[in-house]
Amino acid sequence: MPANDKLADLFYKRNNCQCTTAFADFDSSSSSGPFRGFVAFGQDENGSTTIFGAFNRGFNTNCTYQFLIEDEHDNILYDVTDGLDVQLTDDGGTDAFSHKFSDINLDCQSNGILLGGHNLRDKVKYCSNKKFVVRTKNQKGGQKICR
Repeated sequence: MPANDKLADLFYKRNNCQCTTAFADFDSSSSSGPFRGFVAFGQDENGSTTIFGAFNRGFNTNCTYQFLIEDEHDNILYDVTDGLDVQLTDDGGTDAFSHKFSDINLDCQSNGILLGGHNLRDKVKYCSNKKFVVRTKNQKGGQKICR
């Protein structure tokens, strides 16, 4: 038995959320804009989500980019730009990036970014109505967050 309430709370929180994964694939579709790469999301048992990935094409080192999570109406839910601190490379891609966000969850709470979506036609992949977006003044690309 735990010696104090803080320790007991630690064990309770550890199993509070499912470990869930999701992704946004910036492929050659028009909604990806010029950006090509992959962004993945991993939720831990406490409900925090690590966002990680890399891009191999589409960036101009003379531009400043925002990295966002938006809803289906293009409203910004989360600006993850500062946390991800994405570093552009000279060949138009990015270095690999990763950051754990304690205020973003996938499906642990009612505001989870995977909630409120639908199964795609093949019913193998479920996609949220939220999307991961890369934006600058004159460019924008976004992909739905799926599991």
